Amino acid sequence: MGRDSESSFSTASLGEIGTSAMICIFCEQKGPSNTVAHIIPESLGGKNSPVGRPGVTCDACNLYFGQKVESKALASFPFIAHRIFSGIPSKKNSMPSMKATIGEIRATGMLGTIEVEPRSEYVDALVEAGDVTQFRILAEVTEPLAVCRMLLKIGLEKLGKHFYEVAAAPRVKAAREFSRRPRRGQAWWFILRCDPHQYVKDLRENTESSIEIVERAGVLFSVMNTSGASTMIPLEESAQPPSSSELPEPEFRIIHAVC
Repeated sequence: MGRDSESSFSTASLGEIGTSAMICIFCEQKGPSNTVAHIIPESLGGKNSPVGRPGVTCDACNLYFGQKVESKALASFPFIAHRIFSGIPSKKNSMPSMKATIGEIRATGMLGTIEVEPRSEYVDALVEAGDVTQFRILAEVTEPLAVCRMLLKIGLEKLGKHFYEVAAAPRVKAAREFSRRPRRGQAWWFILRCDPHQYVKDLRENTESSIEIVERAGVLFSVMNTSGASTMIPLEESAQPPSSSELPEPEFRIIHAVC
């Protein structure tokens, strides 16, 4: 997925709208919004992660996403490895960990440095002797629904920061609803780009995360780049996924999420 320049579309910018006139784009209520939340969760983008605009998301919805959606999504590939290799702790300051072929790996808080807890004394001895020098991690999205909902939330908050009227409009209502309260049987999709051979190398060299909104063929998409992987998700229900022949695997994968 290339980094398209952000397409322009006719709307009032958020800077022209007073916070007092705003309602939460997710619950559509005028709830309290006293916290300035990070658009990309701090547990993924770190303390320098871009922040949103007060009033776009209320405190109750921020809390809901953090507890019910982001916690699951951030424990799934591709984000969990990014957090471990980048040494990014959770909001409660605990270090992330995940299972690997040789045992459990966890963050140390230092960039590029991890701890390994071998799954057996035999594996431990092989590691100490230098006979085992690599391990494999599961490169599968284990929580597609949570990841999809988090990506939608991130994209909508990015849109709402600069173009509140669009983020609150019927145009992206289906995306807002799927992110906050999907109905049973509803489905969405996103594209994951990740080169398995480049993944760990990128994790070691780049810890930055970025988010942008692009418009392709009249449809809004949210594109997020993290070390080792990038995602692209439509913010409009009318978007149809490309055929698998257009996106060669394993570099590209179309991930479908069903509630």
